Amino acid sequence: MQKVSNKMKAVTSFHVMEVMSRAKALESQGRHVIHMEVGEPDFTTPQPIIDQGIRFLQTGAIHYTEAQGLLALREKIAAFYLEQYHVVVPPERIFITPGASGALTIALAAVLEHGDEVLMADPGYS
Repeated sequence: MQKVSNKMKAVTSFHVMEVMSRAKALESQGRHVIHMEVGEPDFTTPQPIIDQGIRFLQTGAIHYTEAQGLLALREKIAAFYLEQYHVVVPPERIFITPGASGALTIALAAVLEHGDEVLMADPGYS
């Protein structure tokens, strides 16, 4: 039997997934459920986006990007801020993350020091 650390034993499941599982169970019983448990739209992806996604996948350029995200995208965002708001934001100061968890990690790492305390709601986002 593999030994599991006490810290690992204390890790609980991601509560939102339990809520979603329960909601899907209710739906399977014929209940109407409005899903508010995950950050997912309640509509299908528009066809032009699906088509562009397929074209992109067919290029074979589907590897991990650098940690900050694609430079070309960060440059376009910087250009948008300059054009829209007349603010210079260098592309190296822009981070593109694939979700909120990575973004929260980066944001907290940017402002917290070892030993700082953070108050969190319970229940709250993991």
